[in-house]
Amino acid sequence: MTTVYSLKADKYSSHMQIAEFIKSLGLLPHSKILDVGCSKGFLGKNLSKLNFDLYGIEMDKNDAKMARLHYKDIKICDLDFGMPVFKENFFDAIVMADVLEHLKNPLKALRHFKRFSKNGYIIISTGNVANIWIRINLLFGRFDYTGKGILDRTHVHLYTLKNFKSLADEAGLGVKQVFVTPIPLPLVSDLFSKGNIFHLLHKINYMLAFLWKNLFGYQFILVCEKK
Repeated sequence: MTTVYSLKADKYSSHMQIAEFIKSLGLLPHSKILDVGCSKGFLGKNLSKLNFDLYGIEMDKNDAKMARLHYKDIKICDLDFGMPVFKENFFDAIVMADVLEHLKNPLKALRHFKRFSKNGYIIISTGNVANIWIRINLLFGRFDYTGKGILDRTHVHLYTLKNFKSLADEAGLGVKQVFVTPIPLPLVSDLFSKGNIFHLLHKINYMLAFLWKNLFGYQFILVCEKK
């Protein structure tokens, strides 16, 4: 059975922000990019016109089958039980989007994959457990796990911006840039999507997240380099 995760096409989503950041780097064709937790190949599809050599890691066989169209190679494995090895300094960029919170030992995973980065970018993202919606629910004594989102019941670790940065630091990574996503209102209703009546509210939603990351941020995206 495939995972519940689907493409978040909104320009403020983590999928789109990560893809746009990679596009902005000006990497040459056949630059090597590793997508850890590639799911159905959302990143690969978005970058397909740039002729990168994309490599993926995915634990769900059905998702990996869907992603193969856009990837040079995909290794199917559960990172809690073994992590694949590549040539050292092999990748120009490594992406671990919404992966670390699912792992029993995220620090070990970061240190492992850092070895394969060619002094390039390592991009990691996770949900913000200090988001205002979580805080309001806590005031009323609610901390309910769900099928997806910040309190996805498969999450082993929960992060604030501070301790997510600390994880990167402990792994020997320097944080160069921080991006943030807002609460994904277009997933709540199409009325918040581009071209619809409440899209302006979603833009304001993003500005609040950008200005007050710790409170209004839904996900954090850290662009890191090896120290």
